[in-house]
Amino acid sequence: MDQSIRLNPEIVRQGLGWAHSWSNGPVLCVTTPEAIRFVAVCERRFVASWEWHEETEAPYRFFLIPPFIATTLVGHTGSAVTGLRVRVNRTHIALTVRDNHGEYVIQWRWQAGSFAAPPFFDLMAQPPQENLEEKNYIAIADAVHLAIANLGRLEAMEQFDRNNLAILVDSAPGRFRIDGQPIFRGDEQRYYFDPRLIVRGMEVVRGKQIGFTLTPTIVPGQAVLYMCSRRENWRIHCALLSILPDEQTYIISQQIREIATTRLELKTAHN
Repeated sequence: MDQSIRLNPEIVRQGLGWAHSWSNGPVLCVTTPEAIRFVAVCERRFVASWEWHEETEAPYRFFLIPPFIATTLVGHTGSAVTGLRVRVNRTHIALTVRDNHGEYVIQWRWQAGSFAAPPFFDLMAQPPQENLEEKNYIAIADAVHLAIANLGRLEAMEQFDRNNLAILVDSAPGRFRIDGQPIFRGDEQRYYFDPRLIVRGMEVVRGKQIGFTLTPTIVPGQAVLYMCSRRENWRIHCALLSILPDEQTYIISQQIREIATTRLELKTAHN
């Protein structure tokens, strides 16, 4: 089994708590010598990440934390945890938990297929370090609400299918435009996003200032919108995948997906 990695219980509870609150599925945990990161996927167009920057001796590792384990660590039981160590051996995880009653080990196996990674997940999970335009949060929130109000006005006109209405984001040097418009087919330079996901992203990265940038994918007419903010040592970001102009969309409809079951083992730790 791989070497034991010490984790900061308070950082795990905070970051995992944020990620778990935005996803019904497993949370991806990534450790590096510079940071620990918690990644959540909400639907196929939305990825959110909470990264705590701190120099450690942790190697680069990644694993999935199932919902039940996340609930345990961030709930009342987790508040009494004073120490965490994790061992990663491919898809087998052994988490040693220490509290006032002693130590115990939680073990589970994870499957990559249980993490519903969207298209271009690698691109969405890591925000660009450059080209982030800093914007005032309140100003952006006002623009988003006005854009959504415009969508409501267009729908009330009964000339547009509600599934053909989206938030247009147009970014150019010195200009950042947000508007609610019908999806126009044929212009690959106009990027459209689900209004619900725009609002969700604003809630994730809320703060005085937030960074924005657009990165085109290899698919013509499609891009990733990044929103980023910082809180103390936390770097928080979300990424939204745009709607292709010729793609069938169901912006208002909700989709309920089943959560894959995970085998859990619990045993007392031996010294």
